[in-house]
Amino acid sequence: MFPTNVWVMTALPIRSAEPADLIREPSLRRLLGAAIVGAIGVILFSVAFAGHVVRSMNSLPATSGADAQTLSAAMPWLVLAGVVHLIVAAALAGGRDSIRIAAAAVTGITAVAAAAAAAMTAAGIDPFARSAAGHPAASGVGILGLTAVLYGAAALLAGSVSED
Repeated sequence: MFPTNVWVMTALPIRSAEPADLIREPSLRRLLGAAIVGAIGVILFSVAFAGHVVRSMNSLPATSGADAQTLSAAMPWLVLAGVVHLIVAAALAGGRDSIRIAAAAVTGITAVAAAAAAAMTAAGIDPFARSAAGHPAASGVGILGLTAVLYGAAALLAGSVSED
């Protein structure tokens, strides 16, 4: 028979993990930065859905045909960009610092690119034209500037706080 009342002692103090130690909740700043990037991804999905709706319209005015064709051609890229935004948002809100910092760096680089595109548009150069003959829209400066501010805020909010 085996004895049932044997006590074993160890030399190392072993502490059981508390439930609060096992679940690390991200800070509000990280969640806000992730929410900004995720919201931009949702906007991209909605624009892609609008492209799908416009493509399926039968009674489209002739003056809008070229714009509708351009929008429907960009649908796969808009969906891909939306998926990438949701992945980056999850990485910004995630628990591993190395992945979060990499996602924040990508978001910061995107902010710099959007700011550069806004500056180019303000100078009269269309950063998205395939040729130099393109002319930028007047509202493009504001949209690109706002995008740069949002990406920059997301990168600073999510990348500057360590949970340790």
